[in-house]
Amino acid sequence: MYKAGKNRFGKKGYTLLEALVAVIIIGILVSVAAPIYKTAVEQARLDSAAGNLKTIWSAQRAYWLKHRTFADNLAALETEDLVSVSLEETQISTDAKYVYDIDMATADTFTASAVRSNSSAWDGDVQINELGQITGSITHTDGLVLSPQTLE
Repeated sequence: MYKAGKNRFGKKGYTLLEALVAVIIIGILVSVAAPIYKTAVEQARLDSAAGNLKTIWSAQRAYWLKHRTFADNLAALETEDLVSVSLEETQISTDAKYVYDIDMATADTFTASAVRSNSSAWDGDVQINELGQITGSITHTDGLVLSPQTLE
């Protein structure tokens, strides 16, 4: 551990230059870490959205077993107690990070999506189909592209 020496006044302590160097080093570390942290947070949000799409996919399969057709909206899945009402409420929420919707549904096929919302930096969407395949990505204004990293 560094032991401060005596200064010219005979008192122990750190010099202004030593304190300034420490502040500069901390500033550099923060400036490097902040963008990495923000990207990691956005990847976590995207992975959560993909997980919610998997929930919709599972709900659609259960709904199909009962009705022999896929539900054409989240309200139908929520009525059957197959998804949380919070997924449906993203359509009217003013602060939702992703808005979920069933884009298309027939007796044999469906597509559901999670669209990135309420962000000036990120844009895009991810989709899931009746086979459970997730596609899509989101893009940052600086060109960085993130794709869902889901466990199969």
